[in-house]
Amino acid sequence: METSMEFQLRRARKRLIEEREGSILVCTHVDTDGITSRVILEELFRRLEIEGEFKFLKQLNMETLEEISFKDYNLVIFADLGSGQMDLIREKIEECNLEGSRDHGVIVLDHHLPAPCKVPENVIHVNPWNDNLDGGREICGAGVAYKFAKLCNPENTDLAKYAILGAVGDIQNLEGSFRGMNREILEDAKVRGDVIEFPDLQFYGKHTRPIFVSMRYFTDVRTDLMNNDSRILNFIKMVNKKYNLEIDPREPICNLSQGEKSALGSEFLSRCNRYVPLPWVKYLPKVIFGMSYEFRGEMVMTPLRNLEEFSTCINACSRYGDYKTPLEVLKGDRGKYYRRMFYMLNKHKRNLFKALKYIRDRVEIVQREKFQYFEIERGKVEEGIVGIVAGMSYSIEEVDWKKPVFALKERNDGYKVSARCPKLLTFAQDINLADVVSYASRKVGGVGGGHKFACGAYIPSKEDFIKYIENRL
Repeated sequence: METSMEFQLRRARKRLIEEREGSILVCTHVDTDGITSRVILEELFRRLEIEGEFKFLKQLNMETLEEISFKDYNLVIFADLGSGQMDLIREKIEECNLEGSRDHGVIVLDHHLPAPCKVPENVIHVNPWNDNLDGGREICGAGVAYKFAKLCNPENTDLAKYAILGAVGDIQNLEGSFRGMNREILEDAKVRGDVIEFPDLQFYGKHTRPIFVSMRYFTDVRTDLMNNDSRILNFIKMVNKKYNLEIDPREPICNLSQGEKSALGSEFLSRCNRYVPLPWVKYLPKVIFGMSYEFRGEMVMTPLRNLEEFSTCINACSRYGDYKTPLEVLKGDRGKYYRRMFYMLNKHKRNLFKALKYIRDRVEIVQREKFQYFEIERGKVEEGIVGIVAGMSYSIEEVDWKKPVFALKERNDGYKVSARCPKLLTFAQDINLADVVSYASRKVGGVGGGHKFACGAYIPSKEDFIKYIENRL
């Protein structure tokens, strides 16, 4: 039996072919998932010999929708955004008197939770939630774009690797591996030999950091090893002695054998057991062990080999408004844009270090019963990295790692909010921060959403927002 998503994908393909000689605009989001969505759709258009105009959108709201002249295009495609703003798209279509128009259509290729409203007749809405599938775990925006590309031509499986990178960027492997449609897409990438999957430790920086540095910044569980290099080195010595190994703490994780990883992970698991509430213990293996995903064609011990690190490279550009650099690197550039990506990565690291020092030294962490928050003065932290800094704040002793954290950055027109919580907390407490932020922001006349463990909002005022957060949690 055909699913709603399959039916809508076929409708979308038919509409694209019908409008191939017309004017087409493709709008995509600006994170890893959005940029990989664009790479897939650009390549699809090239192969179908379709001329299209492409545009990045940092967010989709009435202001950015006003910039899109729907009447000038036969087809407008939104990828990795649109579902949560379906009510706004509907308003715009009605305002332009285009509802039901045969000459002007919209395709939404998305995975975010849809806004509760009737979908206009000339909008084709492709979204896993329409089949009651979890768009936060089953498939990302780039995955939906890939499904579309594969339906247009089953030989387009070389584009699967971009969809897997998009899914890693959206942390859809939160529990250590992929499931559902992500698993099917991964198989396409593995069959082609583009992506490698193997069991691994879930520390960050597997190709670019010494082991002791990867362990230093592990914050999903707060142990006595966090931010303490001497204890980490003694811990690794203990593992070597107990298992008769010679693990060099200066080597990256990618250089360890499976036996060395297993020994290190098992002992780290035992150490973590001492620091978590008893009911949480059963979830610990999920945050320490899992699968790694790598691009076979990239050099080992570089930031582009491991997909999690590749996503960081993309963020290092896109969060500062540079979308062209990661786009060109994804399309194969290993010259000017490749060099610029690494320049931006180093700049990004410096900014994060500076921002975290500011939070540690100058900011008060306000504790509430079920959450905590801190405020960032205007001009102190780049807006694009507030969410990353919120996640990194768990390395600060004053931040309670057993509660969600909300960062509120002052803007000219209100506040940008970023919310984060450790993976273990997501598993043990089944917290849905996206629901909380969406609810609270709507209540104060703002807009927000995202994922269960990482999301954001734009709000006009903070006092009532904090109250609604408390109520919802």
